[in-house]
Amino acid sequence: MLFLAVWMAALGLLAFSLAGPPALSRVEAATAFRYPIATDPEHLDPFRSTTVATRTILINVYEGLTTFDPLTGGIKPELAESWDISPDGLTYTFHLRKGVQFQQVPGVTYEDPNVTAEDWIWSFKMFLSGDTSVSEHPEYLEAVKGAKAFTEGEAGDVEGLRALDDHTLQITLEAPNHRFLFDLVNAYVVPREAYEQLGSRFSSTPVGTGPFLFREWRRDDHITLVKNPNYWESGLPKLDTLTYVNVPDANTQLFQYRQDELDVLLDLPTGQVAALRSEFPDQYHEIPGLNVRYMGFKWTTGPFKDNRALRLAFNYAIDKDTLWNVLMEGARFPATQGVLPPAMPAADVDGYPYDPEKAKELLAEAGYPGGKGLPPITYYYFASSASEPYHAAIQSMLAKVGIPIELRSEDNTTYWSHIGEDDVHLFLSGWSADFPDPSEVFNFLFYKGRDDTKYDNPEVDAMIDQATAMTDDQARNALYQKIHEQIMEDVPWVPLAYSKVMLLVKPYVKDFHLSAAGAYRVPMKYVSIER
Repeated sequence: MLFLAVWMAALGLLAFSLAGPPALSRVEAATAFRYPIATDPEHLDPFRSTTVATRTILINVYEGLTTFDPLTGGIKPELAESWDISPDGLTYTFHLRKGVQFQQVPGVTYEDPNVTAEDWIWSFKMFLSGDTSVSEHPEYLEAVKGAKAFTEGEAGDVEGLRALDDHTLQITLEAPNHRFLFDLVNAYVVPREAYEQLGSRFSSTPVGTGPFLFREWRRDDHITLVKNPNYWESGLPKLDTLTYVNVPDANTQLFQYRQDELDVLLDLPTGQVAALRSEFPDQYHEIPGLNVRYMGFKWTTGPFKDNRALRLAFNYAIDKDTLWNVLMEGARFPATQGVLPPAMPAADVDGYPYDPEKAKELLAEAGYPGGKGLPPITYYYFASSASEPYHAAIQSMLAKVGIPIELRSEDNTTYWSHIGEDDVHLFLSGWSADFPDPSEVFNFLFYKGRDDTKYDNPEVDAMIDQATAMTDDQARNALYQKIHEQIMEDVPWVPLAYSKVMLLVKPYVKDFHLSAAGAYRVPMKYVSIER
């Protein structure tokens, strides 16, 4: 049975040819899973993982103190067996699982492979590094007392991290934080020995405590993980081999799925969704997702800086219903509201409806009547979306109101770092929340210039800080509503669409626990194949 858990009840060498991956023997087929990926990961460094491509692999190699329950979406213990929280909400005492060991891999030797509280402290300090070549995610642990001083180089240690003994970790926060246990899901424990002994190879050779061991990475071809024989959870994983097959083209993925060369199909080809629902009625699954796709405006440079009317003109010029319900066959929900997926609290705000005449008026108000005098604007989008027809449709819609744009596709391996640079003023992006709380969007995309838009509103920052520390759900969500309304007033995006999680899964695949966060969040240790 395929369990569809809608969280909180809200909802390298050469790429493979059409011949697909090598055929498996009957024995291999019973213990091996073939999982298609459209994009090769940039790297496999847990401290710098910012994309779905990297996290898809890493969540099966690394583990945190907490994790998501695959059936409810709530928090449950992972490498922490349990925890206590002080009455003031500031001190968390984690009781660590005993017998958890770092993975045994070639090139890494341990004096003692058992995970201790000191290993967690070292790992957390790595995540808190202010050097972006070391860590891209100090925000996971920014709530910890002394974290900011450490990240900014003003302290050599983190005041709020203490090892009480080998199996007891105490973490003290600066202020109560309603999302702290959720943030810990992605703050993995990493062996210092692997980081130091592997050197530059660490970013392509992940070593953790998880159910699967890294075995091989052939760039643009496949990544192979194998069963961890020393995994702490008895009877898991159920698979012996997990192979991520790089198949960039959705039609090629479909061909291989039909040939039984893939066990799941995650990218349904454009224009074929309805047909596939009919062809595979028992294998097709769909739930509302927690991803938002948007066009971002650069706030710090270029024509959109300090020109709210121009940003609004773009919003009113784009017919999102046509993009997603007609051209893309309902692949996503049109973003008729704001920047939050509809399943989240505080999502119900007024959006920017399609109104080309209003767009023309706003263009004139922006100083460019009929587009006269408007500087050249390039719209960047990632190459794995290049075949989708909505890019050209957006270009045509904008042209009709007097806004010419140039389309430019860029390879995924460079795209995500490039769009944060000052020369990119308009770009396609998206964000996948891990759980249905507004902080999953606000704290990462609208707080102190973190997003590639560089959006930064001190009033919004202060409200986000206030909301993060609030423990009363009703009061916090009321404040999130106010934050959302202010963001929409500021117009940092063109919200385009909210996701649906759609996929095909072979009938012999069991316990593929689908998450509203996306298929990348499926805990593969529970998956089995029963032919």
